[in-house]
Amino acid sequence: MLSLRSPIGLGAALSASLAASLLSVSPVQAQTAGAPSGNEWPGGVDGSSKPAACNSFALGSQIFSGSFACIAGDKIYSSFSLIQDTGNKLASSIFQFTINGTNHTLAAIGDFTPGTYEYGYTMTIFDALNSGQRLESAATSATSSNIGTSIPAWTKTLDVATNDEDLFITTSQAGGPLTTTDGPKTFGVAVQPVSADFISKLVVANLPNNAVQGITDTVTQKFDDGESVPGPLPILGAAAAFGFSRKLRSRIKQTV
Repeated sequence: MLSLRSPIGLGAALSASLAASLLSVSPVQAQTAGAPSGNEWPGGVDGSSKPAACNSFALGSQIFSGSFACIAGDKIYSSFSLIQDTGNKLASSIFQFTINGTNHTLAAIGDFTPGTYEYGYTMTIFDALNSGQRLESAATSATSSNIGTSIPAWTKTLDVATNDEDLFITTSQAGGPLTTTDGPKTFGVAVQPVSADFISKLVVANLPNNAVQGITDTVTQKFDDGESVPGPLPILGAAAAFGFSRKLRSRIKQTV
């Protein structure tokens, strides 16, 4: 069971070797290359072959370029759309793709001051029909550098839609360290889809010095009987990444 008070990807320790590798991150090149229209990957993603692997980090400007798609593990992220973006904070933030066992997390790392930040995307399990894997549950959260004070006030929601079922998850903080939530939420046993559309939204209250530094959407996948569950992969938590966001953003821009 996911803990939204300690969301996946937040607060993870940063090793020296990992820090060194992050500073040499290459530009994102995860696009659908030469995929003719009319063909589909299992789950409904257009194209004749799977996209390139997701780099650990990608700039928001690349994510929302209109043609971005990448695969993390067996999860294809595609169809990104920017809905609301106060002060272009999402467009200039860093997006992080991580895998920890059966948990797949998409995080946005930035400086989300009072305003509304909303975007959409699609997740599809590549070759799900042959792998026996499904999407089991989803959770969402946010973190602030002001945790423990009376300042932070925000609401994070995640709307997950499939052909058969919708999940709407809310996490909020009304001031101080207390976080209330009604998630994570699980798909019905008869549903457990192989593809889902997400609307991720953060609303930061209009208060002085109020800001959120990271938001996360986490999907837990189910393996049918007989399928092996992968072990955790090394990940960098969003909280640990905050201090590196400016340097990473500069390095990525220089290499694009």
